[in-house]
Amino acid sequence: MVMSLLTGLGTWLYLRLTKVKHKGQSFKKESPGSKQKKNLKIFLNIKDIQRGIVTLNGDRYRLILRVTAQDFYLLSEIEQNNAEDMIASALRGLEFPVQILMTSEALDTRKAVQALKNNAATLPEKIREHALERAIYLENLQQQRAVTARRAYLVIPFDTVKGLDYARAELYARAGSLMDALSRAKMTAEPLDTGGVCDLLSHLLNRGRTWRPSEAGEKGVISLFTISDKESA
Repeated sequence: MVMSLLTGLGTWLYLRLTKVKHKGQSFKKESPGSKQKKNLKIFLNIKDIQRGIVTLNGDRYRLILRVTAQDFYLLSEIEQNNAEDMIASALRGLEFPVQILMTSEALDTRKAVQALKNNAATLPEKIREHALERAIYLENLQQQRAVTARRAYLVIPFDTVKGLDYARAELYARAGSLMDALSRAKMTAEPLDTGGVCDLLSHLLNRGRTWRPSEAGEKGVISLFTISDKESA
C-alpha cells in the first residue's frame, strides 16, 4: 500500500515537472528574435567598428593588437632571461591599462594550400604529386579544424568625448609605444583592421565556424560593415 502511494505521488510529481518544463520551453520559443538581438547588443556594448577602432557606448574606444612571439623554449637561457626582463620593463613603463585576450583558433592553411597549387605546375612530376597531396592534407585540416593555435591579443582603451579621429590618434600613439617595447622582448604586435576585428568577434561568438566576415568583403559579398545602424568602411 505504501509503495503504491509513493509510486502514485512520484508519477504526479514527474508529470507536473514535465508540464512546467514544457511551458518554460514554449515561452522561450515565443520570445521575439528582436529581443534576443537587443540583449546581445547590450552584452557586447559595441556601438560601431570603423577603421579598426571599436567604439563602445559612453564615448569609449578600443584598439586591438595581435601579438606573436618566438617559441620561448627554443631560446637560449640567456635569451629567455633577456626576454623576461624586457617584458617586465615594458609592463612597468605602461601609463595606461591593457587588457589581455587569449583565444584558441583553428590554423588557417588556405595561403599555404594556394601556394602549393600555384607552384605545382613548375615542379618535377614526383615532387608535384607530393605537393598536391600535401595541399589536400592541409585542406582537410582546415575543414576539420583539427589543428588549433593559441592567439594573444592586447586591447588598448581610451575614453574621450572628442570623437573618433582624436581617439584613433591617441590609441595609435599608445600602440606605437607598446609595440616598440614588445619588439625589444622579441615580440611583434600589429593592429587589427576592421575586417580583423569582425573576424575576432565572429570567432568568439560562433565557436567552431570557419566563416569569416572579412572573406565576404574580399569576395564582394559585402562591401561595408553595418553595425548599430551605421556603415563603416
